[in-house]
Amino acid sequence: MNESFKKDNAAVALDTNNDCHCLKKSNCNVGLLLVNLGTPKSTGINDIKEYIRSFLSDNRVVELPRFIWQIILRTIVLRTRPRKLKKLYEKIWMTEGSPLYVYSKRQALKLERIFLQKNINIKIKFCMRYGYPNIKESLDSLIFEPCEKILLFPLFPQYSSSTTGSIVEYVSRYLICKRDIPEFRYIKRFNSSKFYIDSLVSNIHNYWNKHGLPDALVVSFHGLPQYSIDKGDPYYKDCIETFELLSNQLNFDQNIIYISFQSKFGYSKWIKPYTSETLVNLAKRGVARVDVVCPGFISDCLETLEEINDQCRHLFLSSGGKDFHYINALNDNEEWITGLENLIKTHIYDWGVV
Repeated sequence: MNESFKKDNAAVALDTNNDCHCLKKSNCNVGLLLVNLGTPKSTGINDIKEYIRSFLSDNRVVELPRFIWQIILRTIVLRTRPRKLKKLYEKIWMTEGSPLYVYSKRQALKLERIFLQKNINIKIKFCMRYGYPNIKESLDSLIFEPCEKILLFPLFPQYSSSTTGSIVEYVSRYLICKRDIPEFRYIKRFNSSKFYIDSLVSNIHNYWNKHGLPDALVVSFHGLPQYSIDKGDPYYKDCIETFELLSNQLNFDQNIIYISFQSKFGYSKWIKPYTSETLVNLAKRGVARVDVVCPGFISDCLETLEEINDQCRHLFLSSGGKDFHYINALNDNEEWITGLENLIKTHIYDWGVV
């Protein structure tokens, strides 16, 4: 395990109440809701089970007939999967919580600090689509402030029905039940935004300046069932666009940069090439060192720290590779946070707080 994830980073103080406060208590009518995918509240079996139940009960995530899938979920998945995930989460858990929770909160706190310094009057909250902290409580907090205008920011560079689409649907359904519905808008994607690509390039180059260049670079995105793409989900197209922009700006041999997709689940066909197969093939071809970066994850999480940096590391080395490097996600680095700030200001400019 990379030592940087074992050490407590005390640079940003965190509490446990998600209490990003309004930057100006008076007349705070604009709210920002940062939303990531999800994480269990703890490594306890019950918390993990509740997280899985919520996640895999979403029809946008599992597009099977609901009655049939719920039988499979309750009789098989929820009886076996939580104990497996418990061991995996325990490998990466930080003092303050799961890495996804910790880095999401640090992003929110740093944004809050920047807006405070610039006297931009916004109430900021972060939450998860599934697990903790939840969307309902975060939205209610913004509305109570009161925030009459809310910017919804799903933290996914590439749009997918199962991520951004699910968040927008959930928030929309919740808000329309309110008698006094706030004005709200959302950021659909930022997969080709200059600040995002520049942040990725800078992050990779900083890593290479410290650790040298690899023999190959694998750019791994989260996978998606092929039928989702066939039905019109633009996710694959968004990933390709990000990959091409990143490859063109890296100043690295594009013949040894590979795109792949990870986290396949179940028996259906998912978009290819698979990250696991790509790494095995590279090792068997004699590639000694491979670096892996995951641009679709702006915060490190189970899929990057355990699946990539542990499982895929072992797979590459056991297949004949000599050296495996995982390049950390953007997390809360300063250039990335500044880019987020500018994107947010663009979307709320006409709301009169910038």
